[in-house]
Amino acid sequence: MNEQTGTLNYQWAFSLIHYFSRHNISQAVISPGSRSTPLALACEKHPAIKTWIDIDERSAAFFALGLSQAGQHPVLLICTSGTAVANWLPAVIEASYSYTSLIMLSADRPDELQNCGANQTINQTMLFGSNVREFIPLEHPQKKFLDNGYLKQISNYAYSKCLSNKPGPVHINIPLREPLLPQETDTESLNNIIAQLGQDILALEQSAYPEATEPQSLSHDQQQAIQSLLTNQPGLIICGRLTTAEQDRLPPVLISLAEQLKCPVLTDPLSGLRLTAKRSRLLLINYDTFLDKADFNGQTPQWIIHLGQFPLSKKLQQYLQQQNCQRIIVSSYGDCLDPLHTHKQLINSLPEEFCQALLPVVNQNPDQRWLTQWQDAEQQAEIRINRALNTEDIFEGHVINTLLQTIPDQSLIFSGNSMAIRDFDTFISHTNSHAKNLRLYANRGASGIDGNISTFAGLLAAHPKHYGVAVLGDLSFFHDMNALLMLRQLQKQGCNGTVILLNNHGGGIFNYLPPRQLNEFEKLWQTDTGLEFRYCANLYQLKYIRITQVSELEQMAETFRQNGFTLIEVIIDAQTSVKCHRQI
Repeated sequence: MNEQTGTLNYQWAFSLIHYFSRHNISQAVISPGSRSTPLALACEKHPAIKTWIDIDERSAAFFALGLSQAGQHPVLLICTSGTAVANWLPAVIEASYSYTSLIMLSADRPDELQNCGANQTINQTMLFGSNVREFIPLEHPQKKFLDNGYLKQISNYAYSKCLSNKPGPVHINIPLREPLLPQETDTESLNNIIAQLGQDILALEQSAYPEATEPQSLSHDQQQAIQSLLTNQPGLIICGRLTTAEQDRLPPVLISLAEQLKCPVLTDPLSGLRLTAKRSRLLLINYDTFLDKADFNGQTPQWIIHLGQFPLSKKLQQYLQQQNCQRIIVSSYGDCLDPLHTHKQLINSLPEEFCQALLPVVNQNPDQRWLTQWQDAEQQAEIRINRALNTEDIFEGHVINTLLQTIPDQSLIFSGNSMAIRDFDTFISHTNSHAKNLRLYANRGASGIDGNISTFAGLLAAHPKHYGVAVLGDLSFFHDMNALLMLRQLQKQGCNGTVILLNNHGGGIFNYLPPRQLNEFEKLWQTDTGLEFRYCANLYQLKYIRITQVSELEQMAETFRQNGFTLIEVIIDAQTSVKCHRQI
């Protein structure tokens, strides 16, 4: 009986992994553990699955998140039972809010070990609540379920759920009894066990599988209503964070629509529209610098079209809140992404399809004055930004500017949250990334401090031929130092990159928020770690550079031409940073 249980466990795990492979799922991120042994071994033995080992479950989940975002396809995530599963939660939340597809396979104790004090046993049912698109509790392995298509149906269902009209994570919980593996585990014996499943499980050819559902097309009535609203009226198009799928084919059709409407397009740093060689003067990037200063001769937009997630810029949010006009939210996933609650219409459509549908019905606007005022404000803002960069005291703007000027074309960049992503918002200019195609990523689904290095590692693992740079504050870096082990692993596989650590000695963003006025500010919010990060680089066998002044930033360009990974720590005085930011 015990031998049959071990054999059945392995066949069960291999079958499930195989059915996922037939959806072209090819990567699995595994954290070692005992109860998940059949699943881990099945992935390693399956010819279509590449396995990644990350011993920290929290890091592993964010690594899988990065892999999925870069490849725009689900990734398998596997761990053992107990609190190991709970460590996935921060990444699950980020995946849910960033529409990232993960298929999470958690091993579990069988029913007879639940609620009786058994070791490493917790209630894993619905552990992630509403943050998953579906929770699927598997039956205990049984021979009859291997023969009747049960696991194939489960894989189809999980795949369709994680790539539905609202992509996201799916959690499959898998109870397994001991012994976890058959007695004979040599390669020949394991191959014979799989051979017993029959030819269907061994065949790797594709068959008919469900496709992900698509957003709805714009109806004729919607086209006509929007045409009437936009005709000869000044307005704005705002592009917030867009997924890779949403960015696909969007720029030319968006620019054509904006050209017809004679309207500016305000592009968030995560829209995919800033760091591209195909520039247009219609795509504005400095609005966070000028929106609180420009008056546009008293003119206000009569309509606003909002594509993607809500924008990063606080000043843009405040500007939108002041406008009393028709506001249309275009959401690929049907979610109402409007924390201001001021929209008049919600349209479920891909941005490219929405713009394409409007092009033939929108009339050419002959009045250029509205657009010209925005473009003039953009030019003046860039002058102020460049003036701020002339200061001799080093601050975050110098780092972003030098990075964008010197990073190789086709590189990927990952930004931490809090100050880092806001500095990208401010200091991406029309000149410092000229003629380059760069991809900027950030965990802005839930904007957490968790797993930033891990996500960066996952993105780079999916694009091993591209150079990668992560820009993180010291607290974000501290939160995910374990993930440097994954960078060391990638380094051995030929990946190259740099982690830029902006060390402003604690929570720099709080210098711009109400807690700064409190006597308890340093103790409760600033929280300088006081760590010597050079030792961290030594521990994980990374090269290390310390930069304390502007003239030393030229070392960054040299680093980008080297193989392997480098940690660059930039020492920034918090008060100098505040002063320089407020000059803009």
